[in-house]
Amino acid sequence: METRTVLVELFTIPQAACDSGKANWKQVAEMVKNQIASRFGEVFVFSHIEFMSEQWFKHLKAQEMLEKNEVIFPFVLVDSEIACADKKINVSKVNRAIQLKLQQ
Repeated sequence: METRTVLVELFTIPQAACDSGKANWKQVAEMVKNQIASRFGEVFVFSHIEFMSEQWFKHLKAQEMLEKNEVIFPFVLVDSEIACADKKINVSKVNRAIQLKLQQ
């Protein structure tokens, strides 16, 4: 039986230089990735994409979602569908979205 792989994409804004006392988005992304991995192992591919980066400009669906006000930063897509777009990252919602994708 082949294991299905789920794509998890975290979209953030660039970190402001004056926020140096706080965790940066790269650290948050790593923490989120580790929390997902502790539950699901290696059944997902994780990507952290910053607004206005090269990866951002290649992601037309995310750009469209932002233009239509369907999402606000930070947000998470699971297999190109909104898993979390609540002004903060909700790992429980991301986990539920992954679980639903794995059951399909």
